[in-house]
Amino acid sequence: MAAARDVFAARGCSVLVVSQAKPELLAHYVARTKWPVPVVCDPPRAAYTAFGLERTNWFTFFKPRVLWGYFRGMFKGYRVRKPNKGEDVLQLGGDFILSRERKLLFAYRSADPTDRPTTADLLTALPSAPPIGGERAPDGPPRARR
Repeated sequence: MAAARDVFAARGCSVLVVSQAKPELLAHYVARTKWPVPVVCDPPRAAYTAFGLERTNWFTFFKPRVLWGYFRGMFKGYRVRKPNKGEDVLQLGGDFILSRERKLLFAYRSADPTDRPTTADLLTALPSAPPIGGERAPDGPPRARR
């Protein structure tokens, strides 16, 4: 994740993760996992609604693609856990790119829980504008002025 964050920062892009977890649970998770990007909580899922993210149904978890995605994750050491109170396991996620003017440049709404675009897909969708000179690189240290 840190390497991907650095690639996005070099392109003038900040990364923000939105979670439906409650603040106290998210704080514990972020402290334990040391995410290299900001993670914010949205328990009422207002951002999910605003971006048009849908809920799936229980049958989705039995599709071969989804089962394989979860098995692949378990082979990598991820554990399936019981959801925390208030979390909606049927809520689908998405990936979005917004301009500095808050214009939606790219939208990828997941079709199932394992459906995500690749980092390369997201980078391809970024405009080819470099960071503004002298401005702090997103998620990075201040830039030296020349």
